[in-house]
This record gives sequence, C-alpha cells and structure tokens, in this order.
Amino acid sequence: MKKIILGLFAVVFALSMFTAAAQAASGLGGGGIAIDNVPNIVGVAVGMLPDYVGSHNYTFGAAPFVKYSFEGNMYVRLLATDLQVNLIDHPVLRFGPAFNYRLERSDVENSQVSAMKKIDGAFEAGAFVGAEMPSASNPRQRFIVNFEWLDDVSNKYAGYNFTLSASYWYPVSMPLDLFVGGGFMYADKNFMQTYFGVTPSDSFLSRLPVYTASAGIENFSLLGGGVYHLSKEWHVLAGLRFQRLLDDANNSPVVANVGSASQFVLGVGAAYSW
Repeated sequence: MKKIILGLFAVVFALSMFTAAAQAASGLGGGGIAIDNVPNIVGVAVGMLPDYVGSHNYTFGAAPFVKYSFEGNMYVRLLATDLQVNLIDHPVLRFGPAFNYRLERSDVENSQVSAMKKIDGAFEAGAFVGAEMPSASNPRQRFIVNFEWLDDVSNKYAGYNFTLSASYWYPVSMPLDLFVGGGFMYADKNFMQTYFGVTPSDSFLSRLPVYTASAGIENFSLLGGGVYHLSKEWHVLAGLRFQRLLDDANNSPVVANVGSASQFVLGVGAAYSW
C-alpha cells in the first residue's frame, strides 16, 4: 500500500497532459470527430518513479486526475495530491489558491535512508498563476506557463517552495498532440534540510555523513510525450520526464552517496472528457 501511495507522485506530470489536451478541444479528435467543448475531465495514469526523491531505486504507482469547470473558464483541478482552483474567468490568464499534500518518506528500499528519521507527510497551501496562449489559427497549438507557491501549513518542514514550469503543444495530426516542456523548483533552507539534510542522529543510524542543506534550486526538469484522441470523449497518453537534482540536493549524502541526482519518471494513462 505504501508503494501505491508513493506512486501518486509518479504520474502527476503525466496527468497534467490531460488538462492541456482537453483544453485544446476546439480542434479535431481521432477519426475526424470534432471536439467542441470538454470542460470536465476524469482520468487515471500509472507510472514508474524513484523510490524517494534522489533514489536510484524505482517503484510503481497509480493516481487519479479530475478537472471540473463551474463557470466559464473557472475550474477546480486535482492532480493526484495537488489541488488548484482557478478563480479568473479569462481566456488566457489563470489565478487562484493551491493546495498540496507532500508525501512522507519512510520504509524506502535503501536500508541506510530507511534507517533515518521518518519524514511525515506535509500539508501545503499557497497560490498559483498561469497563462494558456493558444494559436489563433489552431487552438491545439499552444504555449502554457504556470507558477505555483506552496507553504507548509502543517509545520512538518516549516518552509516553502515554488515551481515554475512551461510546455508547448503541437498537433502533428488530427488525433495526435505532442508536447515538450520543462521547469524548475526552488526550496528554502528548512525544506532542503528536511528532505536532504543528515542530522547527527541520522548519521549515527544510517552511517551517512552529517550534512546541512541550504536554500536553492532543488531540481530542473525536462519532459515530453503525447496525447492520442480516440474520440471526443476518450483520450490516451504517454510521457517521459527527466529531473536533475541541483545545488545542495545534488550534494546530499542521501543522493550522492546512496542515490542518484538523475531521476526519470515514465507515465501512461487514459481519460474521459465531457
């Protein structure tokens, strides 16, 4: 069960494909079926990801995706553990509150990291702002940018982090959209110390050297994949994400000694829209 819960993180990036693909709905779907408006989406994806952030061991998991539009361009969107509520009825701009549950780190495959003090799950709250800029000639061709700020409101790591990401979508045929994207995440000292630091007691238990982490860019990522529209209601996807840990995350003994700074996530899934 723990592996399945951890796997929720595995497919967050893949599930986000559904949003952009469905919001490009004024194009054509598979078999030449016109998709006029699909404000609501339900999906599920399965994926493979590192056992913990910085691990060289991999695990599997599954996660749901839901997006529900309640007025014009305003919506509620759940990506596994991340919830955003867009409160702006605007064709391009997006803004509203954001909430997330950052999963615990415990019972991991690596015996040294598993011996360290358990990191409890953290509830985060903040805000996001974004923009979706479709081409005037074909709305399936679009550029999307998103910024999300999250603060630990449960006092588990007592810090904050923010993420900036962007993606570009291009329809290569009537049923198929491909995309590329990238982004980075910045975290404060408390976040970095919680997830990448090694305290004296952790060092005694794990035999890893004591390490104090400072604020910095935790990672940058590149991703690519595609969505195939089976009909105006049904869609399937596949995607690959590469993530490189940076700064004090990269130098942490949890990563450098017993893990890997290069992280890969593979996801596949399906969605229904209406």
